[in-house]
Amino acid sequence: MARAFVGIDIGNTNCKIAIRDSSSARLVSAVMPENMVSSGTVVAPSTMATFLRTVRADNHIRARNCFLVLAESQSFFRHVSLPKMTIDELKINLPYEFRDFIEGNPSDYVYDYAIDDGFSTTNEASDGLELYAAAAKKSLVQGHSLMLRHAGFRLKGVIPAQMAYSGLLRHYLQTHPEQNGKNVVLVNIGYANVTITLFSGYRFQASKVIELGCRDIDEAIADDKNVDRYTASTFKNSNYEGVLDLPICKDIYDRLCVEINKVLNFYNFSNQGSDVEKAFLLGGGAQIPQLVSTIKKFFSRLPVEDIGATLLPEEFRDASQSSLCALAVAALIEGEAM
Repeated sequence: MARAFVGIDIGNTNCKIAIRDSSSARLVSAVMPENMVSSGTVVAPSTMATFLRTVRADNHIRARNCFLVLAESQSFFRHVSLPKMTIDELKINLPYEFRDFIEGNPSDYVYDYAIDDGFSTTNEASDGLELYAAAAKKSLVQGHSLMLRHAGFRLKGVIPAQMAYSGLLRHYLQTHPEQNGKNVVLVNIGYANVTITLFSGYRFQASKVIELGCRDIDEAIADDKNVDRYTASTFKNSNYEGVLDLPICKDIYDRLCVEINKVLNFYNFSNQGSDVEKAFLLGGGAQIPQLVSTIKKFFSRLPVEDIGATLLPEEFRDASQSSLCALAVAALIEGEAM
Protein backbone atom coordinates (compact mmCIF):
# COMPACT_ATOMS: atom_id res chain seq x y z
CA MET A 1 0.00 0.00 0.00
CA ALA A 2 1.38 3.40 -1.01
CA ARG A 3 2.24 5.67 1.86
CA ALA A 4 0.25 8.85 2.26
CA PHE A 5 2.04 12.11 1.49
CA VAL A 6 1.30 15.82 1.24
CA GLY A 7 2.81 18.64 -0.81
CA ILE A 8 2.35 22.19 0.48
CA ASP A 9 2.78 25.57 -1.22
CA ILE A 10 2.12 28.64 0.93
CA GLY A 11 1.49 31.70 -1.21
CA ASN A 12 0.68 35.27 -0.28
CA THR A 13 -3.09 34.75 -0.13
CA ASN A 14 -3.72 31.02 -0.58
CA CYS A 15 -2.33 27.85 0.93
CA LYS A 16 -2.28 25.04 -1.62
CA ILE A 17 -2.10 21.39 -0.60
CA ALA A 18 -1.79 18.24 -2.73
CA ILE A 19 -2.68 14.97 -1.01
CA ARG A 20 -2.24 11.41 -2.20
CA ASP A 21 -2.84 8.23 -0.23
CA SER A 22 -3.68 4.64 -1.09
CA SER A 23 -7.20 5.48 -2.18
CA SER A 24 -7.26 8.99 -3.61
CA ALA A 25 -5.42 12.02 -4.95
CA ARG A 26 -6.87 15.47 -4.37
CA LEU A 27 -6.12 19.16 -4.12
CA VAL A 28 -7.05 21.71 -1.48
CA SER A 29 -6.78 25.48 -1.83
CA ALA A 30 -7.63 27.60 1.20
CA VAL A 31 -7.74 31.40 1.34
CA MET A 32 -5.64 32.63 4.24
CA PRO A 33 -6.53 35.47 6.60
CA GLU A 34 -4.95 38.77 5.62
CA ASN A 35 -1.42 39.76 6.65
CA MET A 36 -0.20 36.26 7.55
CA VAL A 37 2.30 36.24 4.68
CA SER A 38 4.34 39.12 3.27
CA SER A 39 6.55 38.74 0.18
CA GLY A 40 6.49 34.97 0.56
CA THR A 41 7.46 35.04 4.25
CA VAL A 42 5.13 33.80 6.99
CA VAL A 43 4.98 36.68 9.47
CA ALA A 44 2.55 35.04 11.90
CA PRO A 45 3.70 31.41 12.33
CA SER A 46 1.44 30.60 15.29
CA THR A 47 -1.63 31.96 13.49
CA MET A 48 -0.61 30.06 10.36
CA ALA A 49 -0.25 26.85 12.36
CA THR A 50 -3.77 27.29 13.73
CA PHE A 51 -5.08 28.02 10.25
CA LEU A 52 -3.37 24.93 8.77
CA ARG A 53 -4.67 22.75 11.60
CA THR A 54 -8.22 23.93 10.78
CA VAL A 55 -7.69 23.27 7.06
CA ARG A 56 -6.33 19.84 7.90
CA ALA A 57 -9.40 19.00 10.01
CA ASP A 58 -11.98 20.50 7.65
CA ASN A 59 -10.61 18.58 4.69
CA HIS A 60 -10.00 15.34 6.58
CA ILE A 61 -6.29 15.26 5.74
CA ARG A 62 -4.88 12.25 7.59
CA ALA A 63 -1.43 12.18 6.01
CA ARG A 64 1.28 13.79 8.12
CA ASN A 65 4.49 13.55 6.08
CA CYS A 66 4.90 16.59 3.86
CA PHE A 67 7.25 18.45 1.54
CA LEU A 68 7.14 22.25 1.39
CA VAL A 69 7.93 24.53 -1.56
CA LEU A 70 10.20 27.50 -0.85
CA ALA A 71 9.43 30.62 -2.87
CA GLU A 72 12.21 32.17 -4.95
CA SER A 73 12.57 34.90 -2.34
CA GLN A 74 13.19 32.34 0.43
CA SER A 75 16.15 30.49 -1.04
CA PHE A 76 19.15 30.81 -3.31
CA PHE A 77 19.29 28.46 -6.28
CA ARG A 78 21.92 28.16 -8.97
CA HIS A 79 23.71 25.87 -11.37
CA VAL A 80 27.36 25.28 -10.45
CA SER A 81 30.32 23.48 -12.00
CA LEU A 82 32.87 21.90 -9.67
CA PRO A 83 35.87 19.61 -10.10
CA LYS A 84 35.43 15.98 -9.18
CA MET A 85 35.35 15.47 -5.42
CA THR A 86 33.94 13.23 -2.72
CA ILE A 87 30.60 13.90 -1.05
CA ASP A 88 32.38 15.06 2.09
CA GLU A 89 34.48 17.48 0.04
CA LEU A 90 31.36 18.69 -1.76
CA LYS A 91 29.64 19.49 1.54
CA ILE A 92 32.65 21.56 2.55
CA ASN A 93 32.87 23.43 -0.76
CA LEU A 94 29.19 24.02 -1.45
CA PRO A 95 28.84 27.06 0.87
CA TYR A 96 31.60 28.84 -1.07
CA GLU A 97 29.42 28.75 -4.18
CA PHE A 98 27.00 31.12 -2.43
CA ARG A 99 29.54 33.52 -0.96
CA ASP A 100 28.40 36.34 -3.30
CA PHE A 101 24.73 35.82 -2.45
CA ILE A 102 24.23 35.08 1.22
CA GLU A 103 24.57 37.57 4.05
CA GLY A 104 26.08 36.87 7.43
CA ASN A 105 27.68 33.62 8.55
CA PRO A 106 27.56 30.75 6.01
CA SER A 107 26.95 28.36 8.91
CA ASP A 108 23.54 30.01 9.39
CA TYR A 109 22.36 28.38 6.16
CA VAL A 110 21.51 24.85 5.08
CA TYR A 111 22.72 23.63 1.70
CA ASP A 112 21.62 20.91 -0.67
CA TYR A 113 22.33 19.84 -4.22
CA ALA A 114 21.10 17.65 -7.06
CA ILE A 115 23.26 16.21 -9.81
CA ASP A 116 22.48 17.69 -13.22
CA ASP A 117 22.26 14.49 -15.23
CA GLY A 118 21.50 16.49 -18.36
CA PHE A 119 25.25 16.48 -18.97
CA SER A 120 26.89 13.53 -20.68
CA THR A 121 29.37 11.56 -18.60
CA THR A 122 31.48 10.74 -21.66
CA ASN A 123 32.67 14.14 -22.86
CA GLU A 124 35.49 16.30 -21.56
CA ALA A 125 33.17 18.92 -20.10
CA SER A 126 31.85 16.39 -17.62
CA ASP A 127 35.19 15.63 -15.98
CA GLY A 128 33.84 17.60 -13.02
CA LEU A 129 30.47 17.88 -11.32
CA GLU A 130 27.49 19.72 -12.72
CA LEU A 131 25.05 20.51 -9.93
CA TYR A 132 21.94 22.40 -9.00
CA ALA A 133 22.70 23.87 -5.61
CA ALA A 134 20.39 25.52 -3.10
CA ALA A 135 20.83 27.42 0.15
CA ALA A 136 18.27 28.59 2.71
CA LYS A 137 18.47 30.01 6.20
CA LYS A 138 18.43 27.38 8.95
CA SER A 139 16.08 29.54 10.98
CA LEU A 140 13.61 29.62 8.09
CA VAL A 141 13.57 25.84 7.66
CA GLN A 142 13.41 25.24 11.41
CA GLY A 143 10.58 27.75 11.76
CA HIS A 144 8.59 26.05 9.00
CA SER A 145 9.19 22.67 10.60
CA LEU A 146 7.90 23.86 13.98
CA MET A 147 4.91 25.63 12.43
CA LEU A 148 3.89 22.55 10.45
CA ARG A 149 4.37 20.26 13.45
CA HIS A 150 1.95 22.41 15.44
CA ALA A 151 -0.48 22.04 12.52
CA GLY A 152 -0.24 18.25 12.64
CA PHE A 153 2.22 17.75 9.79
CA ARG A 154 5.72 16.29 9.77
CA LEU A 155 8.10 18.21 7.49
CA LYS A 156 10.30 15.76 5.60
CA GLY A 157 12.00 18.31 3.38
CA VAL A 158 11.83 21.62 1.53
CA ILE A 159 12.31 22.24 -2.17
CA PRO A 160 13.07 25.50 -4.03
CA ALA A 161 10.40 26.46 -6.54
CA GLN A 162 12.86 26.16 -9.42
CA MET A 163 13.61 22.53 -8.57
CA ALA A 164 9.91 21.85 -8.07
CA TYR A 165 9.24 23.08 -11.61
CA SER A 166 12.10 20.92 -12.89
CA GLY A 167 10.57 17.89 -11.20
CA LEU A 168 7.23 18.47 -12.92
CA LEU A 169 8.95 18.74 -16.29
CA ARG A 170 11.04 15.64 -15.65
CA HIS A 171 7.90 13.69 -14.73
CA TYR A 172 6.17 14.92 -17.90
CA LEU A 173 9.12 14.13 -20.18
CA GLN A 174 9.18 10.52 -19.02
CA THR A 175 6.03 9.98 -21.06
CA HIS A 176 6.73 12.66 -23.69
CA PRO A 177 10.43 12.16 -24.56
CA GLU A 178 9.96 13.92 -27.91
CA GLN A 179 9.63 17.20 -25.96
CA ASN A 180 12.99 16.83 -24.22
CA GLY A 181 15.47 19.60 -24.93
CA LYS A 182 12.86 22.13 -26.03
CA ASN A 183 12.93 25.57 -24.43
CA VAL A 184 9.81 26.26 -22.40
CA VAL A 185 8.81 28.90 -19.88
CA LEU A 186 6.63 28.49 -16.82
CA VAL A 187 4.72 31.69 -16.11
CA ASN A 188 3.53 31.77 -12.50
CA ILE A 189 0.99 34.60 -12.23
CA GLY A 190 0.83 35.15 -8.48
CA TYR A 191 -0.70 37.69 -6.16
CA ALA A 192 2.23 40.06 -5.72
CA ASN A 193 4.27 39.29 -8.83
CA VAL A 194 4.80 37.09 -11.85
CA THR A 195 7.75 34.70 -12.05
CA ILE A 196 8.91 33.54 -15.48
CA THR A 197 11.23 30.53 -15.40
CA LEU A 198 13.04 29.17 -18.45
CA PHE A 199 13.90 25.50 -18.91
CA SER A 200 15.60 23.50 -21.62
CA GLY A 201 13.82 20.20 -21.24
CA TYR A 202 13.79 19.88 -17.44
CA ARG A 203 17.09 21.75 -17.00
CA PHE A 204 16.75 25.13 -15.30
CA GLN A 205 18.22 28.01 -17.29
CA ALA A 206 17.07 31.32 -15.79
CA SER A 207 14.23 33.10 -14.03
CA LYS A 208 12.87 36.63 -13.86
CA VAL A 209 10.39 38.28 -11.49
CA ILE A 210 7.95 40.91 -12.77
CA GLU A 211 6.55 43.23 -10.10
CA LEU A 212 2.99 42.96 -11.34
CA GLY A 213 0.31 40.48 -10.30
CA CYS A 214 -3.23 39.72 -9.24
CA ARG A 215 -2.97 42.32 -6.48
CA ASP A 216 -2.88 45.00 -9.17
CA ILE A 217 -6.15 43.68 -10.57
CA ASP A 218 -7.69 43.78 -7.07
CA GLU A 219 -6.54 47.37 -6.61
CA ALA A 220 -7.93 48.39 -10.00
CA ILE A 221 -11.32 46.88 -9.13
CA ALA A 222 -11.23 48.50 -5.69
CA ASP A 223 -10.63 51.93 -7.24
CA ASP A 224 -13.34 51.50 -9.85
CA LYS A 225 -15.98 50.13 -7.47
CA ASN A 226 -14.92 52.20 -4.44
CA VAL A 227 -14.52 49.15 -2.20
CA ASP A 228 -11.68 47.78 -0.08
CA ARG A 229 -9.15 45.41 -1.63
CA TYR A 230 -10.51 42.32 0.12
CA THR A 231 -13.99 42.95 -1.29
CA ALA A 232 -12.43 43.68 -4.67
CA SER A 233 -10.73 40.28 -4.54
CA THR A 234 -14.08 38.56 -3.99
CA PHE A 235 -15.47 40.56 -6.94
CA LYS A 236 -12.56 39.34 -9.06
CA ASN A 237 -12.97 35.71 -8.03
CA SER A 238 -16.68 35.69 -8.93
CA ASN A 239 -16.44 38.24 -11.77
CA TYR A 240 -19.13 40.21 -9.98
CA GLU A 241 -20.96 42.51 -12.42
CA GLY A 242 -18.37 41.65 -15.07
CA VAL A 243 -15.50 43.44 -13.27
CA LEU A 244 -12.87 41.37 -15.10
CA ASP A 245 -13.95 43.04 -18.35
CA LEU A 246 -13.45 46.57 -17.00
CA PRO A 247 -11.10 48.68 -19.17
CA ILE A 248 -8.89 49.30 -16.14
CA CYS A 249 -8.44 45.52 -15.74
CA LYS A 250 -7.81 45.06 -19.45
CA ASP A 251 -5.04 47.64 -19.18
CA ILE A 252 -3.33 45.46 -16.55
CA TYR A 253 -3.66 42.36 -18.75
CA ASP A 254 -2.01 44.28 -21.59
CA ARG A 255 0.77 45.57 -19.34
CA LEU A 256 1.42 42.06 -18.12
CA CYS A 257 1.69 40.77 -21.69
CA VAL A 258 4.17 43.50 -22.57
CA GLU A 259 6.35 42.67 -19.55
CA ILE A 260 6.25 38.93 -20.28
CA ASN A 261 7.20 39.66 -23.88
CA LYS A 262 10.24 41.66 -22.75
CA VAL A 263 11.48 38.65 -20.78
CA LEU A 264 10.84 36.22 -23.64
CA ASN A 265 12.64 38.50 -26.09
CA PHE A 266 15.62 38.62 -23.75
CA TYR A 267 15.63 34.82 -23.41
CA ASN A 268 15.45 34.39 -27.19
CA PHE A 269 18.20 36.98 -27.77
CA SER A 270 20.44 35.26 -25.22
CA ASN A 271 19.83 31.84 -26.77
CA GLN A 272 19.86 32.61 -30.48
CA GLY A 273 18.89 29.62 -32.57
CA SER A 274 16.99 28.07 -29.67
CA ASP A 275 13.88 30.17 -29.06
CA VAL A 276 11.22 29.56 -26.45
CA GLU A 277 8.78 27.05 -27.96
CA LYS A 278 5.98 26.86 -25.41
CA ALA A 279 4.64 28.63 -22.32
CA PHE A 280 2.78 27.06 -19.40
CA LEU A 281 0.58 29.21 -17.15
CA LEU A 282 0.05 28.57 -13.45
CA GLY A 283 -0.88 30.45 -10.30
CA GLY A 284 -3.98 32.43 -9.43
CA GLY A 285 -3.83 34.48 -12.61
CA ALA A 286 -4.11 31.32 -14.69
CA GLN A 287 -7.67 31.01 -13.37
CA ILE A 288 -8.75 34.38 -14.79
CA PRO A 289 -10.21 33.60 -18.25
CA GLN A 290 -9.97 37.19 -19.49
CA LEU A 291 -6.28 37.39 -18.59
CA VAL A 292 -5.48 33.99 -20.10
CA SER A 293 -7.35 34.91 -23.29
CA THR A 294 -5.38 38.17 -23.57
CA ILE A 295 -2.07 36.34 -23.13
CA LYS A 296 -2.96 33.74 -25.77
CA LYS A 297 -3.97 36.43 -28.26
CA PHE A 298 -0.84 38.49 -27.58
CA PHE A 299 1.42 35.45 -28.05
CA SER A 300 -0.54 33.99 -30.94
CA ARG A 301 2.58 32.37 -32.44
CA LEU A 302 3.64 30.76 -29.17
CA PRO A 303 1.62 27.81 -27.80
CA VAL A 304 0.32 28.81 -24.35
CA GLU A 305 -1.12 26.05 -22.17
CA ASP A 306 -2.50 25.67 -18.67
CA ILE A 307 0.02 23.70 -16.63
CA GLY A 308 -2.77 21.72 -15.01
CA ALA A 309 -3.94 20.35 -18.36
CA THR A 310 -0.51 19.18 -19.48
CA LEU A 311 2.33 18.81 -16.99
CA LEU A 312 0.62 17.48 -13.88
CA PRO A 313 0.11 13.76 -13.27
CA GLU A 314 -3.12 12.44 -14.79
CA GLU A 315 -4.97 12.18 -11.48
CA PHE A 316 -4.60 15.93 -10.87
CA ARG A 317 -5.24 17.29 -14.37
CA ASP A 318 -9.00 17.63 -14.22
CA ALA A 319 -9.09 19.29 -10.82
CA SER A 320 -10.51 22.82 -10.90
CA GLN A 321 -7.60 24.03 -8.77
CA SER A 322 -4.81 22.29 -10.72
CA SER A 323 -3.15 25.41 -12.14
CA LEU A 324 -3.24 27.07 -8.73
CA CYS A 325 -1.89 24.01 -6.91
CA ALA A 326 0.81 22.98 -9.41
CA LEU A 327 3.72 23.66 -7.05
CA ALA A 328 2.02 21.73 -4.26
CA VAL A 329 1.75 18.77 -6.64
CA ALA A 330 5.44 19.18 -7.49
CA ALA A 331 6.32 19.07 -3.78
CA LEU A 332 4.19 15.93 -3.40
CA ILE A 333 6.05 14.22 -6.26
CA GLU A 334 9.41 15.18 -4.75
CA GLY A 335 8.43 13.85 -1.34
CA GLU A 336 7.17 10.56 -2.72
CA ALA A 337 10.44 10.06 -4.59
CA MET A 338 12.49 10.19 -1.40
